[in-house]
Amino acid sequence: MISISDLRVGMFVVELDRPWEKTSFLLQGFLLTELLDCQTLQSMVRELTIDPSRSDPTALLHLPWDSVHLPPEDDEPAIEQQTTVRVSYSAPPAKIDERYSLGVVTNGVKQIWQAFTGVEDAPSARKKSKVFQENSSNSRQNFIQPVPYYLRYASVTTAAQDVSMAERTAQLVPPSTASFSQFIEELYPRDVIYAPLDFYERIQGWVIKWKAAKPYQSTREQKQFIARKKHPEFIPSTLNLVIYKDRAPMQEEIKHASVAVSRTQEFLAKMSDDIHDGRELELDQVRPAVQLLTESVIANPSALMWLIRMQSEDVETYAHGLKVAVYMMTLGRHLGFARQQLNELGMIGLLMDVGKLSMPEEILKKPAKLDDEERLIVCQHVATSLHKLQQNGPLSHNVYLGISQHHERLDGTGYPQGLKAEEISIYGRMAAIVDSFAAMTSVRAYDSTRSAFDAMKELFKQAELELHAPLVEEFVQAIGIFPIGSMIELSTGEAAIVLEHNKLRRLEPQILVLTNADKEALVHPWVLNLMHQSPDAEPIRILRGLPDGAYGIDSRSFYVAKS
Repeated sequence: MISISDLRVGMFVVELDRPWEKTSFLLQGFLLTELLDCQTLQSMVRELTIDPSRSDPTALLHLPWDSVHLPPEDDEPAIEQQTTVRVSYSAPPAKIDERYSLGVVTNGVKQIWQAFTGVEDAPSARKKSKVFQENSSNSRQNFIQPVPYYLRYASVTTAAQDVSMAERTAQLVPPSTASFSQFIEELYPRDVIYAPLDFYERIQGWVIKWKAAKPYQSTREQKQFIARKKHPEFIPSTLNLVIYKDRAPMQEEIKHASVAVSRTQEFLAKMSDDIHDGRELELDQVRPAVQLLTESVIANPSALMWLIRMQSEDVETYAHGLKVAVYMMTLGRHLGFARQQLNELGMIGLLMDVGKLSMPEEILKKPAKLDDEERLIVCQHVATSLHKLQQNGPLSHNVYLGISQHHERLDGTGYPQGLKAEEISIYGRMAAIVDSFAAMTSVRAYDSTRSAFDAMKELFKQAELELHAPLVEEFVQAIGIFPIGSMIELSTGEAAIVLEHNKLRRLEPQILVLTNADKEALVHPWVLNLMHQSPDAEPIRILRGLPDGAYGIDSRSFYVAKS
């Protein structure tokens, strides 16, 4: 028995708190597949009974583990009697061919010398040593690596195996696309993922720790950046791109980021009150807040990404704007946008949905598909936003483009103007990608919350027609496929939250383990660095991303553990 507020599409309904003949449903027991049916049930009943075994497991993630899983009758693992999809992990043998090791050491020393001296051997940079390649390929033939979980886009069925209750949800293989899998495989090759740290990576790790131990200069200090050599063709040539390096570790920058977030939230809350009370906007107050956000993103974007995941999990429009602003600026930093353009990206994110603050709340929070009239009202929020903002004076041209085009799509299906392809500026394309991602990973009345990983897969699907594919790829690289602050499930069954990425291997981050294998919350969560595990134990891997609130876990309650 669950409350009607916990009902989700994908659940199998078996019983209501009223007779079936007094409802509009002809079948006594059915799989809920439409949001419209969900809305109908919400108007009829308060409680209902579902069958977890016949429900889509992803529709149960927001419920506590014990409420949908029976405890095992004995200490022995439950036996799965039916054919299931299994995902297994294995690492290469610890003993590697001596010729391979020698090649790694030689190549590592050469790269270290180039890193410290800044002198690059052009011929060797273009192609690797033939001896090293041959030795590498020979050594890799000694073991067979399984396809990682996040690369799987075709289900593979295996024979029945012994599976504990806690492992059952770990068998899920959500759908993916070949293009997304290929892109991730290029970013994170399997050889790197499953191999132990080589000589060069260990040296890199020591250098990173050594730099982190040094006192950092003020993150507010103005610095000059080296011009980026490569200028992607999808970025206008009029933009001078620069290269950023982290100025401070996340633990230090989070203090400055907290101030920036607080100032921004104060402005956004006041802006919301002013609009509701019919007062004019005071945009002069947003510029200092945006500048604080920009300096924090330049210093280390990880701090802001952590804070927005921990503090902005409500459905308020201005909270969504803060999340969009941070992701926009992080993407811009990754692309190499200068400080002035980062300020403009922050303004776009914060102000793009100002027009929604004037819309009826029953439309914004309607838990079902909008009708044609309601959809027309929502589409007008872009024009309303521009009208309210331009009453304070002319907008920057780039800010105007980003706000006016953040709902345009490359195939012409967007609004308000139905622009196509090159008619949409890079600011509008970036805003469309980030706004979609932030919406999918937030709590929404009309749709379920997705994990960051699943949202990225959806972005790749939309990139086939609607979104700009190169920018989607850049966005995934900018925030990582498991962003900081996102919830994940480990190959051992525990749920965890990503604390900080390892710069050498972003698929092996530092995490905070929140539950045991049965998804029971730990009294004392503990920190695990996936890149530095005991060589004697089977390595723990990330199995999949989890949406916020999965298994009844409130990740915001662990905010103090990091800050």
